Amino acid sequence: MIIINCIFCNLEKNKIENTILDEKNHFYILPTVGSLVDGYILVVSKRHINSMSELTKNEMDEYNFIIEKYRNIFRDIYGKYPIVFEHGSPVSDNSIRANSVIHAHSHIVNHAYLDEPKIIKRLNFKPIQRIEDIKSNENYIMYINNNNFKYVTYNFEPISQLMRKLIAKDLKYEDKFDWKKEKFMDNIIKTILKVKEYNEKRK
Repeated sequence: MIIINCIFCNLEKNKIENTILDEKNHFYILPTVGSLVDGYILVVSKRHINSMSELTKNEMDEYNFIIEKYRNIFRDIYGKYPIVFEHGSPVSDNSIRANSVIHAHSHIVNHAYLDEPKIIKRLNFKPIQRIEDIKSNENYIMYINNNNFKYVTYNFEPISQLMRKLIAKDLKYEDKFDWKKEKFMDNIIKTILKVKEYNEKRK
């Protein structure tokens, strides 16, 4: 199903920020508008669903494969594993969600939170063994840290782009967290060049 006003259902592929870096059966891998750092990509579901908690088994298997693949690619390119997060919104209620686009997408980011224990406590993150363990009937934030420890919270402040805002705070430009206002085109281009070069070398 394609939703007319959904930016991911109607991807404008002529825009550099929508360059398809990789494509699988069920997902696109793209850079992103608002690339706070060099090394920021999105894993976007081809199917219009609200969150990754709604994936079928085949989709979830592919999703887990992509996450692991790009964790290793970022390690090779940037010298460390990235963080991964998703603002999942099975319940389309603005008052209890923290994302700004209702179409399943996850962020893979070349960053390590400066005070991760504080963030885990503040957002009430709880450890999980598998992404498949996330509830599909509650809004959530899923987080995978640099060491591949997985967390989820269902009890968090409903602040739009919350995890991005925390990254921007670490980087000392919290006022530029909003992807709708700040593109960071230089970082988008750097990410495209580095990921494409890496993938080309391994064909």
